[in-house]
Amino acid sequence: MKSFAARRTLGLGLTLLIAAGMILLNSLASNHVGHTAHVSGWSLLALIVFLTSYHIRKAVPFLPLGSSSAWLQLHIYTGLLTSVLFLIHVGYSIPDGAFESLLALVYFAVFLSGLGGLYMTRSFPARLTMLGHEVIFEQIPVVQRELQDQIEALVLVGHSETDTSAIAEFYRNQIRPFLIGHHDLASQLTRGTSLRWHRLSRAIEDQKRYLADDERRLMDDVRVIAHRKYLLDTQDALQGALKLWLFFHIPATWALLILAAFHSLLVHAWSGGLP
Repeated sequence: MKSFAARRTLGLGLTLLIAAGMILLNSLASNHVGHTAHVSGWSLLALIVFLTSYHIRKAVPFLPLGSSSAWLQLHIYTGLLTSVLFLIHVGYSIPDGAFESLLALVYFAVFLSGLGGLYMTRSFPARLTMLGHEVIFEQIPVVQRELQDQIEALVLVGHSETDTSAIAEFYRNQIRPFLIGHHDLASQLTRGTSLRWHRLSRAIEDQKRYLADDERRLMDDVRVIAHRKYLLDTQDALQGALKLWLFFHIPATWALLILAAFHSLLVHAWSGGLP
């Protein structure tokens, strides 16, 4: 059985070979036949229909239509080929009509979101595994609230057992804003880090220098729970991005199919029918 790297190399090699063949055939046809937009347009529409059928395939996994992984590989490489066919169809230029411009924008939205989805589905699951116990996305707010309650309980214990309000003030000024604030979405999606967490962690270590031994132990417990909150924030960012991507990419793909089909009807209506 071929390794994933070998299959990827083979798939990319075949995709590049087919793309080069498309460009060559279009160049030869343009020199001998002339206008080839009808051929490239219908070919592009056929590929878009095939790409859309992958979502239908996922909805009926019980049918004997081949493995989902094989469909996914065909979906990826076919999607890459559409970029070459799209450039051929528009003559390597920017569309100037209003409807054509809209169609181009929707196509690039689908294509770029597809690339983004490929990156996320390849990297995010492994990162989620590294974070430890994965929490169901819908349950994350509940667990976040539980962690906040745990920290507040520790702070109350520390405040009642000591004569100072240092820990309570530190919680109010540093910890609580971290617990209720928004996480660093961009950095957690790209680098897997959080500047807010690093700042809080440094602040906790600095604060411990001014505390008694029992207060330092309490702050260590607070830091452990706050770190769990940081890991949960990262899970929230990664899982949320995966869900949001699907909510965008799939409807955009169907919109592209509808617009492309309508575009074909308009072109053939104005040209007097099918060639």
